[in-house]
Amino acid sequence: MEALHQAIRPGVKAVICTHASNLTGNVQDIRTIGKWCREAGAIFIVDASQTAGAFPISMKKDFIDILCFTGHKGLFGPQGTGGMCVRKGLVLEPLITGGSGIQTFSRTHPAQMPTALEAGTLNGHGIAGLRAGLKWIESHGGTEGIMQKEKSLAKAFYQQVKEIPGIRFYGDYASYEDDWEPLDSEQTALRERAAMVTLNLGDEDSADVCDWLAQEHEIYTRAGGHCAPLMHEALGTVEQGAVRFSFSCFNTMEQVMRAAEVLKEY
Repeated sequence: MEALHQAIRPGVKAVICTHASNLTGNVQDIRTIGKWCREAGAIFIVDASQTAGAFPISMKKDFIDILCFTGHKGLFGPQGTGGMCVRKGLVLEPLITGGSGIQTFSRTHPAQMPTALEAGTLNGHGIAGLRAGLKWIESHGGTEGIMQKEKSLAKAFYQQVKEIPGIRFYGDYASYEDDWEPLDSEQTALRERAAMVTLNLGDEDSADVCDWLAQEHEIYTRAGGHCAPLMHEALGTVEQGAVRFSFSCFNTMEQVMRAAEVLKEY
């Protein structure tokens, strides 16, 4: 964070930040980063693909200028849906123009938002499905309730498997330890994490572990590179990959305990 703070200086045009890593589960303190950007006059762009629907996010309180998200993960929408929230007053040049359906006789693409960024026919069915996902979240305790349940499942799994001989974890799991007591809200933000546990068992290939879990026990995880080659380079796991257990509000504690017991048998 300190190195990032030093890099966000006057003259920097934009800072693009992943809210949570889909590999390690580490969560960035976007409120602090957003404040630094606002002070330096930089545009703050947040990728909330892994956190939208599972973490409370406020564009105003977090000083976010552009928030990008996908619809098919924590928002429970169909694949092929997503969105970009742009703060008022910020003008973007559209990537694609034409066929907006309004201002029919104009020879130029509409300039007003959001039409300026929505060329062609919209995915109406997908948007309706995304709205249904949002309504479901609202009716089940909102993002705060979902986040607490998912984190409790992930923490329980970590506690059960952390003593397996040769096991290696990727990410910061300090907040999953029983003796962890944050000193203040800033430290809590720095130790926040998404509800996932990424690991390897000794030198076992992650794909072999993943296949064994799926074929022998119907426990489905994600192995390999996770579309994050640079992160795997940093972790030294390019050849081995890693096994990611992701926890959902639809999972139960019984399922978590069974997954932990099965992993101990490998």
